[in-house]
Amino acid sequence: MQSNYKYAKTLFDLSLKSNSVSKIKNELKVVAYLYSKVSAFRLVFITKRIDVEKKSNILSNALSKFEPLVVEFILILINNNQTNNLLDIIYRFNNMSNSDSSSKKVEITTANELDNSQLEHIQNAIYSKLGFKPKINKMTDSKLIGGMKLRIGNKVFDNSISYQINQLKKTLHNM
Repeated sequence: MQSNYKYAKTLFDLSLKSNSVSKIKNELKVVAYLYSKVSAFRLVFITKRIDVEKKSNILSNALSKFEPLVVEFILILINNNQTNNLLDIIYRFNNMSNSDSSSKKVEITTANELDNSQLEHIQNAIYSKLGFKPKINKMTDSKLIGGMKLRIGNKVFDNSISYQINQLKKTLHNM
């Protein structure tokens, strides 16, 4: 179901841009619950007796307290006759947000405390290189001497002076 992936990916990208992934995810859980458990709600989606315009009005009113992005997403599914794929699209969106949330946490270890401009520069560099806004956890470790270590998920990028000295020691030792 390539189109389901495209819908989920587009919704995910838009929710990232608006910095509302968790809110969208929670609201989609409510929509999925209503679709699964409330037959009258599901009927609005699947019936052919109600035309697209009336479905749009009914769901816009029913979901008026939700994020506009969620409502617009559902209206697009209705207009494109894709409502039978709603649960699969929500499932795919949840998978994307779950896998993304682990990589958004970044641990930065430096020898000295970072000031706000340095921290902002690092955040912008991570965003431009990796495409997500990091949630940064700052740590200091005087053993690093200089430079920094970044931990993103289960990957560590070590550009500290102590690491470079250790690498140099290994190289000289192996000669």
